[in-house]
Amino acid sequence: MKIIKFIITLSVFISLSANALLEVNIIKSREAAFPIVIAPFEIVGNSNNVDISKIIRDNLNRSGQFNALSTEALITNQIDFSFWQEHKKDAVVFGKIEQVSNKVYNVYIYIYDVFSEKSLYQKKIRVHNSGFRRIAHFLSDKIYYVLLGQKGSFDTRLSYVTVTENSNGGRTYKLQISDSDGFNPQTVVRSSNPILSPAWSKDQKKLAYVSFKNNRSEVFVMTPFLKTIPIKLPKFDGIASSPTWHPDGESIALTLSKNGNKDIYLYDFKSKPIPLTTNIAIDTEASFSPDGTKIAFTSNRTGQVQIYIKDLKSGKISRATFEGRYNAKPVFSPDGKDLALIHRVGKDYRLALLDIASRDLTVMTQNKSDESPYFSPNGGMIIYSTNRDNKGILSIISLHNNQVVELMQKEGEVREPSWSNYSN
Repeated sequence: MKIIKFIITLSVFISLSANALLEVNIIKSREAAFPIVIAPFEIVGNSNNVDISKIIRDNLNRSGQFNALSTEALITNQIDFSFWQEHKKDAVVFGKIEQVSNKVYNVYIYIYDVFSEKSLYQKKIRVHNSGFRRIAHFLSDKIYYVLLGQKGSFDTRLSYVTVTENSNGGRTYKLQISDSDGFNPQTVVRSSNPILSPAWSKDQKKLAYVSFKNNRSEVFVMTPFLKTIPIKLPKFDGIASSPTWHPDGESIALTLSKNGNKDIYLYDFKSKPIPLTTNIAIDTEASFSPDGTKIAFTSNRTGQVQIYIKDLKSGKISRATFEGRYNAKPVFSPDGKDLALIHRVGKDYRLALLDIASRDLTVMTQNKSDESPYFSPNGGMIIYSTNRDNKGILSIISLHNNQVVELMQKEGEVREPSWSNYSN
């Protein structure tokens, strides 16, 4: 059997909350990250009241890949490279915000390599004053790519479920979407009944989720950016759960209970659901591989809760997990090489990472009740829900240096996260 490896982080908390629904804390890792300076952007004209440089710094620091600091003064084209070399900074980023009209601005950004003293990137972007946060996320992704050669995951969205207690003793469940940093939260579904398992379509236009509004588990699909009524699927007797989108966006896999038995079905919104598993055991929690040729799923077909992978072309099913007696909720990484999952250690349920080829299992946390893992679209982070001080929160762990970022509500709980793909 492979050795299970445990990862421990150093607990140093830094608050990054401002006007977001979610309060953000970073638990710093011991391992050093890419040292850069993000200087305050020069303002020409009236201020837009959005600090682009701070959004960029917070984004990059949250990824675990960067140690992004600010400066006390503006930086223009006159850069003191010797000063930054002496202070061991690898890159300097600065910019300017120039008002063009009442609601239109030009945003300039410059990225310089400190040691070569050369420009790596410069760009001018025209933006409406309502789009500054989106531009900040776009520029964060650009910096990430220029300095690391990899795509960032900042100009994306999260979905999650919040739960609050009512004055009458009941609960209110909200399906919410936000920017990747928890800002700009929007409630897209509100209910007095539980909401579970939100899942984005690849094009970021649709959300599937589970609702108990009809007093049983049912799957709905909605278009959160259009004023349309969510549709329930499929229409047949039985319960439905655990939706996940095929990469083509034209079909969805979900768990259906027919005749008392749970199996995984593929539904294309036009015809009857097609069974992907047919076993007397419980098969559930499917996740498509990035190319759509495989599914990973949870099953108790051996008497234990384990993860299996089915090749949809050959029909072959193989067991993926062998460590421990409980492994569940598998999610493929964007490159298809790993699975994020929930692994039981004693009485605790912890986030783990499985190398599919080698079967190496790495336990990522020391928590007691981790749930619902999901990769960032670039594969560099995993978001999951857990419990802190008897309260449900979201956490994001960096696969670069195991830094953990916690997102929580001041009141109530937050759970069931999902991370969108990139916008088209």
